[in-house]
Amino acid sequence: MKEPVLKRCRNAVAPLHRRIFVWFGVAIIMSSCVGMAVSTVFGEGNTSWKSFQGAKRVLANRFEEVWDEPDKRARLGDEIARELNVDVTLRDASGTPLHVIGSACSRNDLAVSPSRGGEKIGSVNICSKSGIPHPLPMLLGMSAMIGVLWLIAHKIARHLGRPILELVNVTDAIGRGEYDVNIRLRRHAPSEILHLSRAIQDMAGKIKQQLADQRELLASVSHELRSPLARIRLVLELIRDEAMPAARREEMYAELEQEIIEIDDLVGGLLAQSRLDFSALTTRPNDLVGLTARSLARASLGFEPVVLGTKRPTSCDATLIARALSNLLDNAKKHGAGATGLTLRFEPERVTIEVSDRGPGLGEREVERIFDPFYGKPNGSQESLGLGLALVKRIAKAHGGDAFAKDRDGGGSTIGFFVAC
Repeated sequence: MKEPVLKRCRNAVAPLHRRIFVWFGVAIIMSSCVGMAVSTVFGEGNTSWKSFQGAKRVLANRFEEVWDEPDKRARLGDEIARELNVDVTLRDASGTPLHVIGSACSRNDLAVSPSRGGEKIGSVNICSKSGIPHPLPMLLGMSAMIGVLWLIAHKIARHLGRPILELVNVTDAIGRGEYDVNIRLRRHAPSEILHLSRAIQDMAGKIKQQLADQRELLASVSHELRSPLARIRLVLELIRDEAMPAARREEMYAELEQEIIEIDDLVGGLLAQSRLDFSALTTRPNDLVGLTARSLARASLGFEPVVLGTKRPTSCDATLIARALSNLLDNAKKHGAGATGLTLRFEPERVTIEVSDRGPGLGEREVERIFDPFYGKPNGSQESLGLGLALVKRIAKAHGGDAFAKDRDGGGSTIGFFVAC
């Protein structure tokens, strides 16, 4: 099963390797051609051509001076043949050979035409004894240079392709559920690849942690649901007793309704958690004063929110903020002997909402862990703080803020959160 995966990974990277290799080669060849062309037009090639034409004019002038004197003409031809190690053939205006030094030229490596008064008086043909230089050595040298550069291009392509192959292997392992990945890269790998590898490792760690949190949450929720469901089954069995007094039956119905409300509240918390997991926030300017007043009314509390600072609309997700307020009030009711006040503080860069209760207060350990999901109270009871305060903290962080808890002077505690604005 593993070999086909590796084969697919290599096949995914091989086209990139080939493209880099081919394009490097094309760039080398094009650069060589352009360099030669520029050198010929603007560099030494152009200078050499001008020098060559100048030499031809000088020779033509020299032969024009001595052309009517056969001995001097022959000596000049001998001198050129000896000094340049070439064959020289002198011809008259009709092309008849006058003097041959070495072998008769059958080709024109260099042709000079002396003239007088604009009329041609003869010709001088100069031939290299070794013939025209064979282009093979030059081609071999050029090929060797291009081959070396292309070999370097191959090394560079492998240097770039190998880390990508390693990243492909790692991401494939993550896709199979293997999150403890170790990306093996060389020390001199490209910096972008190193940054990408660290990002992939961080992503794998976060996915692993998120899955662990979800498993823990699912187990905790399952445990939390068992208790109200068991009580609902018991209440239903008791209600079936026809001999039960009507007053007691009404009490049972009320208890059944309360258990359903608790389950509904737990499910609502889970739905809010899901919205946060998928970043499904709907933010728009909202009236937090009116929002807190409605939350207090729903909780049947007989006081109004205390507003500090200048009231202003706040950009937030009203549904999630209402959930956080409900959780704070519910927590004060269950664990703080009831809420005694709600303060809404408008500050320059944030808005703070806090709920005070009349409970026994918080110890140092509880202040640190009170916002953990399903944190159990340390007094030995089986009572749990559930998802409420953990969800408050997540909602606050989703709005650029945080949650806090502290003891009040004179008893009780204050638990709240703030959002950025």
